[in-house]
Amino acid sequence: MISLITSMFNAEEFIDSFMENILEQTVFHKCELIIIDANKEPEKHLVENYLKYENIKYNHISDFGLSKDPGVYGCWNLAIKNALGKYITNANVDDRRAKNAIEKQFNLLEKKEYIDLVYYRTLETDLPNETVENNSAKIEFPCIDFSFDNLIRVNSPHCQPMWRKSIHERFGYFNESLKFAADYDMWLRAAERGANMQRINETLGLYYRNPQGISSKEETLMDAVQEVNQLKMQYFNNVHAKQLT
Repeated sequence: MISLITSMFNAEEFIDSFMENILEQTVFHKCELIIIDANKEPEKHLVENYLKYENIKYNHISDFGLSKDPGVYGCWNLAIKNALGKYITNANVDDRRAKNAIEKQFNLLEKKEYIDLVYYRTLETDLPNETVENNSAKIEFPCIDFSFDNLIRVNSPHCQPMWRKSIHERFGYFNESLKFAADYDMWLRAAERGANMQRINETLGLYYRNPQGISSKEETLMDAVQEVNQLKMQYFNNVHAKQLT
């Protein structure tokens, strides 16, 4: 029913804690975890012990005929196109969920067929491998009710949304030419064309501001901010142009 998609690259520091968090999800039996290994030197040995679970699937990018890392969003697209689930959620190796987080998202999407994507409140920590239940977070990522205007102002889905796989049939896949914010672009594109999203007003996620993360490390942070701001302006101008016509 639910496909969890994971891009794995230099994951050794996080993988055991991550896998424990996935295995303890209350609806793990309804999930498949699709791991796409983007490292040039395969990291299959890190997850070998977990492949005893039939619903955990591992592929190296070379299995798809690729010789170099296609980027996070390229890996996500590969995983989605091979996913069996009715619903999709990205599972980042350095972030954590409450044990019932996926269940709550799943139940809401099952109950409300007009909702395309659900998200929840997320804490932010500077320490790796903490849990939602036990962490040192002092910051909560801004999380507001959905509207297209609110989405332009704040990327409320943030790092752990769950969405219907069918959204990609309607609005396409993640734009692989974007390096930092293709997920934000995806949700803006979908919302602009009529997708509905809903917030779960509970804190169910923990985001690790990884100092080596592509969108959070110091060397690329300004590039990431610039890409986000360009998207905000692009979609704001789209709305303004429609209003004028």
